[in-house]
Amino acid sequence: MKKVFFSLLALAYGTLVWAAPAPDTQKIYDQAKKHLIELIRIDTSEPQPNETAAVRYIYKELNKHHIDWDFLSPRKGAANLLARIKGSDPQAKPLLLISHIDTQAAGEGWTYPPFKATLEDGRIYGLGSTDAKNYTAMHLALFTHIKDSGLTPKRDILFLVTSGEEAGSATGLKWLGETQWDNINAGYALNEGGGIIQDEPQGTTLIFAEAGTKMYMDIKITASGEAAHASVPVPENAVYRLSQALARLPQFNPPARLTPATQEFFRRIAPLQDEDGQTTIRLLLSDNPQDQQMAADIMAKDSFFRTQLKDTINPVNISSGTDTGAAVSEASAIVNVRLLPGTDPDAFFEELRTFLGHEDYLSLEILERPQLPFPAPMDGSDELFAALAQTAQAIWPGAVTVPGMSPASGDGEFLRRLGVITYGLGPAMNSQGPAAAAHAPDEYISENDYKEQIAFFTGVVYHFALGLPLNPQQAPASEATTAVEKAD
Repeated sequence: MKKVFFSLLALAYGTLVWAAPAPDTQKIYDQAKKHLIELIRIDTSEPQPNETAAVRYIYKELNKHHIDWDFLSPRKGAANLLARIKGSDPQAKPLLLISHIDTQAAGEGWTYPPFKATLEDGRIYGLGSTDAKNYTAMHLALFTHIKDSGLTPKRDILFLVTSGEEAGSATGLKWLGETQWDNINAGYALNEGGGIIQDEPQGTTLIFAEAGTKMYMDIKITASGEAAHASVPVPENAVYRLSQALARLPQFNPPARLTPATQEFFRRIAPLQDEDGQTTIRLLLSDNPQDQQMAADIMAKDSFFRTQLKDTINPVNISSGTDTGAAVSEASAIVNVRLLPGTDPDAFFEELRTFLGHEDYLSLEILERPQLPFPAPMDGSDELFAALAQTAQAIWPGAVTVPGMSPASGDGEFLRRLGVITYGLGPAMNSQGPAAAAHAPDEYISENDYKEQIAFFTGVVYHFALGLPLNPQQAPASEATTAVEKAD
């Protein structure tokens, strides 16, 4: 199976032609970059994020542009912010630009200071540079630019910064949905997620718009053993027993399953594959179960395709005693599970228990289970998705826009539960190697990637909320995009 090639694109902004006075995307980028640097310098990392300081920075910027805002907080230290630009049509459902202000903890392995926005080699290093302060900074810059332009959108545009997404959104969107939704009441939302993928050999651009997510579940595996002095080794050591159980997890291989959303995803990307890839996808989408499983096993060798086809499990935490002078009687690990929509969490749990064996010394416990029924993904038949696809075509003629399923979870799930048509739009996906990944040491975003993200995002918002689309007939491919060599 051919692996989709991820590469960097550079936009020649001057060639993009608008149906009205064009937004100054360079100015929006310059402002977003400034905001991103300032937000990275504010430590909003879990478990005690200084969200109020970050929101204070944001509302001071809104004040400069005479934009009203609401500070929404369920408790001290947790901060959400909502601002609105009124539209001309009260019947048109509002568009929500949403991002969370907290980040994961910095963790180990950083060579750049995580809270100091280091600019080097065309990259912006810092915690939150891709998850998700780049979105907050972009939304803030675009929101204030629209306000300053004097243009009146056809629908309300909402700017929402949320609390605690990395910790489950209990102080953020979950709380807002339960207590503040009458004041928000968005019909559409653009969130983090997704990305821009370039298939270099064929010169085709793929826009992966996050239209749904997998289900999140945590399971605790505990092994008991014989407690003893560290100087007296015992075969019934709890750490050995736990290690043996964890070592078997790579062989745990649930059968592949195609959801309607993943069927559509593979159908749309098939033309971008080489001949072998197209053959494999044809087998995957066939009516023959044996052919489907064979093709899925081949495709699952690619880590991303595996997330689309199978339930996955990954150990994330191990704990035992802290006394080096004693072997403890118990050791445990937390494994994170991401389930395809439609998987029965309890059935998966029992399948895992059976796989590990019903040993007396092993116990399994679900720490967090998905909330059912799980919201259905977007199917790409709505007017927001049409605006995404048309904007992509204007910038990259021939672009394929695909509603896809993210293996990660986030605020998109809560928005879809509230009935909001929600898509995630991100920068170039993995264009410069795994170091750019969110939650990884030395997280960064390429400045070129960020410019591209902002130009595309601006085009979508102007099209959908202001009724000012790019003109695809006047943005030829030879001028609208320029491929550059893949770094690293």
